[in-house]
Amino acid sequence: AYQNAFQRLSQQLGRAPTSEELNGFDLQNKVLDLVSAQAALDNETATIGLSVGDNMVRNSIRSNGQFQGLNGSFDKEIYRYLLANQVGMRANQFETRVRKENARALLQNSIVSGVSNNEIMALTLLNFTQQERSFEWAALREKNLTSPVVNPKESELEAFYETRKADYTTPRTRKITYAWLNPDDLVDQVNINETQIRESYDMQSDRFNREERRAVDRLVYPTMEDAQTALDRLETSVTNFSEIIADRGLSEDDVNLGEVVRGKLSAEAADLVFNQSEPGVVGPVESTLGPALFRINAIISADNTPFEEVRDELRNDLAGERARRLVADLVDEIDDELAAGIELEELSKISGLQVGTINFHEKSNHPLANYEAFRSAANASQKEDFAEVLDLSDGGVFALRLDSIEEPTQITRAAIGARLEDDFKVAQTNEALIKLAKQVKPDLASDGNLDSMDVKLEAVENINRNSYIETLPPRAITKVFEMELGDVTLIETSGTVFLVRLTKINNFDPDQKDNQLVLKQVKQQIDAQISLDILDYYAESLQSKVGVTLNRNIIEQVNLQITGVEPTGY
Repeated sequence: AYQNAFQRLSQQLGRAPTSEELNGFDLQNKVLDLVSAQAALDNETATIGLSVGDNMVRNSIRSNGQFQGLNGSFDKEIYRYLLANQVGMRANQFETRVRKENARALLQNSIVSGVSNNEIMALTLLNFTQQERSFEWAALREKNLTSPVVNPKESELEAFYETRKADYTTPRTRKITYAWLNPDDLVDQVNINETQIRESYDMQSDRFNREERRAVDRLVYPTMEDAQTALDRLETSVTNFSEIIADRGLSEDDVNLGEVVRGKLSAEAADLVFNQSEPGVVGPVESTLGPALFRINAIISADNTPFEEVRDELRNDLAGERARRLVADLVDEIDDELAAGIELEELSKISGLQVGTINFHEKSNHPLANYEAFRSAANASQKEDFAEVLDLSDGGVFALRLDSIEEPTQITRAAIGARLEDDFKVAQTNEALIKLAKQVKPDLASDGNLDSMDVKLEAVENINRNSYIETLPPRAITKVFEMELGDVTLIETSGTVFLVRLTKINNFDPDQKDNQLVLKQVKQQIDAQISLDILDYYAESLQSKVGVTLNRNIIEQVNLQITGVEPTGY
């Protein structure tokens, strides 16, 4: 299980993951949780005497695509070859495993079968995410004031300064010396050849070369005549597809195949379904389960990205990863140097490592201050601390030393200079604009306008919560979705006050054709997640009841032999 998970992760990354990445993905613990849950379920099937018959085991093996020949039928020689050379089991051992897996699946299905929430949860979610709103807005600026803000008197400036002294203090500042090893600074030392780039592209074929797909429902009938009769009823508008599903005693979930590629359908069905350019119902056609009608809900085109288009991106990814490994390789050397008592300044002898100082406070704009790990370490640092190597989120590392702390001090009026008068004017302008906005707000709430002020109301139609409007402050969208229809609100910024009037709310309409599919998919996702949660809780309760003991040392040794990469941090 761990080997399979390791290979899947390697394929996603386009290379073998490092120890740090395995730790970050928590791969070993995730696999152990899965295997432990399966073992608990297997134990429960044995305890309650649940098993499956020989016919189910036989059908499971014969329908396994790995064991089928060129004609699509079960091939006994292929079966024996794969068991001996890839699976590493005798036939009776493999069949025992298949029987156990089927029994486990039977138990799992009995736990989660019938899990189905009503549409309220899905509709609530879609009403939140898909709701659209329209509004009008206007910006009031200094030019809209009937009288401009005059220059302040000295007494007014003095009073303004005294009431806002807290705004005119230096921040508490930590003077810090740092040593920083940034992967970006090592990229030029990395050599990536074309073969490596091509291999990375090939390993990520699922990402760059996605087959054409169709989202389909399949409704199977006993005979071709029955299927044709149902299609005739559909084409004459006597009924709809949902009704003929119900006529067969089935639910929408029973017939839903999700998104399928051509190879997942029979040859005849694939030709018919994939030759359609629009959604709709097609058939009847012979499927793998017999005569069937197919409802095409969505057409998803193939997405093929040529190597040439992503070559530079892949090269940069590989170079960045190699640079991060170089950083990881240098950590022990830096640790040893610090343990030997050298000063941070002496680490500059290491190629690519930066040594510098930073006046660190809450508004520092130094590149290192953008990292949460550095900010946390800087805020927690003490003068007597021993410098240690700490990790950054992008694979870099750093060490720091607190040299001194400067407490906040009051900035004198003389030092503030002309900024004080500018701040005063901005504050007075904002105050006057808010007063003006409050005066015109009732008229806007009564469906009025601002023509008398020669201010135009700008209309914005059908935005959602993720929309961005460059001419408005970011919090304006949040405000719009907090308002009731017809409400008018004020949004204050420095030098501008915005008036916003909500004019329309468009809720998610489940009766629209495309929305029916969206609602169905969201409901299915919620049902699937609830089912998984129930199964997880059940498996956890079984593990608690019987007790599970793991020998992690042996597990890690085996995993190391399989993958050649040692997980850390367990």
